[in-house]
Amino acid sequence: MALERAQATAEGIAFERAYGLPRALRDGCFLLEIPPGIDLTPGIELCRQFYRPLQDGPEETRPYRGFRDLEGIYFDREHFQTEHLLIDGPARRQHFPPDVMAMTERMHGLAVHVLRTVLTHLGVPGHLWPTITGNAVEGGGIQWFAANHYRPERAQLGCAPHRDTGFVTVLYIEQEGLEVRVDGGWAPIEPVPGYFVVNFGAAFELLTRPLATPVQAILHRVQHCAPSGDADRFSFAAFVNPPADGLLYQVHADGTAAAARSSEEFLREFNEKTWSDQYEDFGISGATA
Repeated sequence: MALERAQATAEGIAFERAYGLPRALRDGCFLLEIPPGIDLTPGIELCRQFYRPLQDGPEETRPYRGFRDLEGIYFDREHFQTEHLLIDGPARRQHFPPDVMAMTERMHGLAVHVLRTVLTHLGVPGHLWPTITGNAVEGGGIQWFAANHYRPERAQLGCAPHRDTGFVTVLYIEQEGLEVRVDGGWAPIEPVPGYFVVNFGAAFELLTRPLATPVQAILHRVQHCAPSGDADRFSFAAFVNPPADGLLYQVHADGTAAAARSSEEFLREFNEKTWSDQYEDFGISGATA
């Protein structure tokens, strides 16, 4: 599947083609050029090390190891190849080295920039933005970060088919395996050097459903990842989500908005349908920006 390409500007997001943004909203994802000055090396190192014991490796990689022991941050998906970290802002400040923190802050800032650009494009009145996003437009809500490692020794699907739960996801990938649901089948999303993949999430889809051009949340998965030399598949992503203990909203063409359902109800339903494991509070408990 060929995705629209864009780059961040001071004014918003500039697409290469005139109809790029409307198509991206329909597709549910697009490619965003990685801005100059974002060093992704710390995220790559984290993905290669976080599941290893503290004592397993040289001293220079020690800040990126030892996360398996952090309950509520490390998750072992027993039915899939993936094991990952899901970590909010306060926990990142406690556990992440400064270089990873700097990278995640840039990625989250980019995701907020996308969110604000789309709300502007759809004509959503600015005075509604803080309420309908749980103040995610100003860095509130929950800014999750995920680091993923795909265990090649497991004869399982890489990651469950799912739609992201929040507003905007900024994803970094280097290896093949990501697929999206298109016309009843699965289409590969090839990694493009120099670009993030941006996904729109289910909270954004719900928010904009009554509008003439709503955002679509793309169903995606990671196929089984076979061993490839010495490098296992990895990915990492920054998520901008509404508060886990708040409300999800819908905005209408007349410029009004109304609460649609609770975030917690929505997330528990997502966890039950997606993962089928013991982590029923995934993305809910103890989460703040």
